[in-house]
Amino acid sequence: MSGARDLTIRLSWTDDGRKATAVIVDGDDRPLHTPDAPRALGRNTATAWDKPVSSLVAEMLGRALFPPSVRRIVARQAPYLAGDGHLRLRLVLPGPGAEGPRPLGALRWESVRVPSPTAPALVWEDWAAETGPLPDGGCEVGSHPRFTLVREVRPVRPLPAVDRPGRGLVLVADATSVHGSITTLHGVEPVPPPESWRRGDADRQLVTQALNGSWLSARTLPAPATADEIRRQLAPGAGVFYFGGHQTAGGLVVGAEGGADAAEWLDAGTVASWLRSAGVRLAVLMACDSAGSADTPGSAVSAADRLVRDGVPHVVAVQGKVSHSRAATFAGGFFDALARGHPVDVALREGAALLDGEGAVPVLYTQRRSTDLTVGLLPEAGRPALSSTAHRLPVGSGHGPRPMTDERFRVHLDAHWSLNEDFVRDVLADPAGVDLTRLLDAAESTLHAARHARSLPHEGPRVWYACDAQAGRLPRTEAELRGAVHPRFRESPRGRGVGLVIRCPAATASEMGEEFGEDLERLHGFGWDLRGVVVQVHGPRADHVRYAAGRVARLLLLDEYLVREQSRQGERSDPPPVAMPSALAPLTGAPGPGPAAGALLERVRAANDAEEPGPAPVVDARAVVEQLNAENTWGDQAGEATVLRAVGHWWPTLYRRLLAAYAALRGGPARAWSLWLAAARDGDLEHWLRRAGDAVPDPAELPLLDGLAELADSVVLALMRAGLRDTDAFAQWREEDLSPAVLAAVAVAERGRVTGADLERTDTAVALDRAGLIGPADLPLLDPEGRYPGSWALVTRHPLDERAAAWLYGLDPVLRRLAGLSPAPEAYDLELEEQMSERRRALRPPLPGH
Repeated sequence: MSGARDLTIRLSWTDDGRKATAVIVDGDDRPLHTPDAPRALGRNTATAWDKPVSSLVAEMLGRALFPPSVRRIVARQAPYLAGDGHLRLRLVLPGPGAEGPRPLGALRWESVRVPSPTAPALVWEDWAAETGPLPDGGCEVGSHPRFTLVREVRPVRPLPAVDRPGRGLVLVADATSVHGSITTLHGVEPVPPPESWRRGDADRQLVTQALNGSWLSARTLPAPATADEIRRQLAPGAGVFYFGGHQTAGGLVVGAEGGADAAEWLDAGTVASWLRSAGVRLAVLMACDSAGSADTPGSAVSAADRLVRDGVPHVVAVQGKVSHSRAATFAGGFFDALARGHPVDVALREGAALLDGEGAVPVLYTQRRSTDLTVGLLPEAGRPALSSTAHRLPVGSGHGPRPMTDERFRVHLDAHWSLNEDFVRDVLADPAGVDLTRLLDAAESTLHAARHARSLPHEGPRVWYACDAQAGRLPRTEAELRGAVHPRFRESPRGRGVGLVIRCPAATASEMGEEFGEDLERLHGFGWDLRGVVVQVHGPRADHVRYAAGRVARLLLLDEYLVREQSRQGERSDPPPVAMPSALAPLTGAPGPGPAAGALLERVRAANDAEEPGPAPVVDARAVVEQLNAENTWGDQAGEATVLRAVGHWWPTLYRRLLAAYAALRGGPARAWSLWLAAARDGDLEHWLRRAGDAVPDPAELPLLDGLAELADSVVLALMRAGLRDTDAFAQWREEDLSPAVLAAVAVAERGRVTGADLERTDTAVALDRAGLIGPADLPLLDPEGRYPGSWALVTRHPLDERAAAWLYGLDPVLRRLAGLSPAPEAYDLELEEQMSERRRALRPPLPGH
C-alpha cells in the first residue's frame, strides 16, 4: 500500500507548564485512546538547533511524543508503510495563550528515534512495549524515509476563498546580500554581511532550475529584494513565495535604498497580509530561526507561526542557523520534489536529506485540519508537466550506453524548433509520446507576444499540426493530409509557416523502408508553407524507441536524432507501478535487509526476455543496496553496472532512486562504477554527488575507464553546481586533466561573477551553464546586443520564455535572422555571412565525430 497515512497527535502543556502530554485525536479533536500520564520536559530539552542533540534529550522527547498508548497505534501502522507509503505525524500545537515556558513547536521532535525502515515487525512490537533499546539504534524521525512531521496551528484568519491568478507561479525573492543595522519592534539590531565568496543568488538559480519543464514556473525578483518590489510582484497573485535571506525579531530583513548595506525590517504580520491578498498557499522562508528558537523562553510565535495564524495555509521555515549555500541546496531539492508532484511534507523530507550534518532543520507549519498538502497547485496550474528537455545524439548510438556528459548537447524543444532559420527536419525518440503541438504553440504565442510588444511588422505565429503514421505510410494527397492532421486544419493568415509532427510507433518505425522518405518529400508539393517536420517515435520501451528513432534518422540521411527526457510528473512514460511482494519482506517480519536486490534482478531478466519491460517495480532502493553490500547478488562490478544501465533504460525514476542509494550506502568499487554511470547525465550526477555528501570518491578510487577526462569535467562542473566547491573532493578532481572550457568555468567561479567576455567561446558558455553559473536571464545583461557566439549557444539550452523572446526581438534584424525571426536580406552579403557563421554554428554545435 502506498500514499500517506495520517496520525494527528495533539501536544499540550500541563497547567504548571512542567510536563507535556501527547494524545492521538480524530478530526473533531476527540482522543482515540486513554491519555497517558504527562511526561516531564525539562529545560535541557530546549536545545539550540545549531547544536547536536544528546541521546538524553532525544530520549526525553521520545517519551513525551510517543507515550505507550501512542506507540502502540504508531506500531500498528508499520506493516502498511511499503513502497512509497509514509506515516504523516501531524503535531497539533497549543495556541499562543496556552504555551508553557517555551513553544512546543520549536522543540527538536525530529531527533526522536523510531525503528529503522527495514526493521521487522518484532522490533516494532518491542518498541511499542518499551521493552528495551532499538537493536540497531533506530532512525531519527526527521531522516526516516517512512515518516514526515507536520506542525499544525489554529489560524486566526483563514485564507480568503477568492480565486487569484498565478497559482502555478513561484515568486523567488533573494535578500541574502543585505546587511547593516535595522530597527525592529525590540530596538536596533545588526545584520552581518554574507560570506563574500559565496554566490548570493544560488537559491534563485537552483529553484529556477528545479522548476524548468514542470507545472510550476519561477519568477525571480531583482536582488536584493525590497519591500516595495515584493509587494508589487505579489499584487497580481502567486501560488508560492520563496524568501532567502535573514530573519530577526519575527520579521524578514529586506533591502532598502542605498544598496546591499542598507537594510529594512519587514514585520511578519505585514508579509502575511500581502501573501493572503495574493492567494499564496505556500511560503518558504530560508532564513535563520524563521521557525522559532526553543532556547528563547516566551517566544511562542515565530515568523512561520505568525504567517500561518494570519492566513497562509503552509509555511516551510528554518529552526536554527543555516548558511546561504546550504539554504540554496535545500531549496533546489525541495522544489525539485514539489515539481514532481510530491506533497509539501515529502518534498521537505527530500530537501532536508541534502542537509546532512547541518545544525539547522527545515520544518513545516500548516493550518489545523489542512488536508491539502499538495497546496492545491497542480490542477490550478492549468497545464500538465510537459518536459521540453531533450538531448542530441549521433545516429548509431541507439543500443550502446548513453554517451558521457550528454548535457553538453542539451536542447529545449520549444526553442530548438521555433528558433531556427533553416528548414527543420528532426527525429525525436519520445517514449511517452506527449502532445508536442501544445508545447510548440505555447512557444509561438510567446514569440508573437514579444513581437507585438516591440510594435514590429505583423507576422502570425507558426501553426503546428500532428498526424499519425500507424502503418508507416503518410497521406498521399493534400486532401488526405488535411483530413489526417489534428487539430483540424484551418486556413491560417500569413505567418511563420506550418510545422508538422508525425507520430509513429516504435514497432512501425523499426520496419519502415525507403518509401517513408519518399512520402516525406511528397509533402512539400502540397502547397503548404512547410517550415518543419518532426518524426516523433514513441512506445512503452525506452531502448526500443531510441533504436527505432536512430534507424529513422539514418533512413532520412540525418547525422543525429533527439531523445526527449522523460518527464518527472504528469506523464505515463512507464505503466503505473505495481507492488513487488518480495520487496515487502523487510516490513513483515523477515530478518536482515530482505531479498529486494534478488527480486529486482529477476524483474530485469524477465524484462530483458520480454517484448515490453512491464511496469516499474515498487522496491526499496536502500534495501537493494544493503543486500548487495552483504552478497554479490548481481555479480561483479561490471555485472552491477549492466543491471543499473538496464533499469535506467526502462524505469528512469527507479534508476534515480538506486543511484541515490548507491551514493549514500554502497561499499567497495561498485560505488565508483555507479558514479561513472551517473555521469551520463548531469542531472543524475548532481543527484549522486548530493547524496554522497563528504564521501565522494577521488579519481584514484575509480577503475581505469575510457573517458576519464570527460568524467572529470562532469564531476567538477556538477560539484560547482551543487555548491560543493569548497570540499576536498573538488580539490582532488580539480587536479585532473580538465578541458580548457571547464578550467575557464572554474576561474569564473573563483572570480565570483560572469562577464560578457566569458561568452566569447561557445564551449566556455556551455560549461558555465552546466556549472550553474549562468542562465537565460543573464543574457540580456551580459550580452544585450547578442555579439558573442557563447550567447547563441545558450539560447536553445533553456525553455523559451518571455525574457528570452524580448531579448531576441530587441537585437539587430540580422541577428534575429539567425533565429528565424527576421526575413533574409534581398542582397547576399558575403562578408556579413562570414561574420555570422560562427554564431550560426553555436546554435547547433557539432556532435562528436561530425
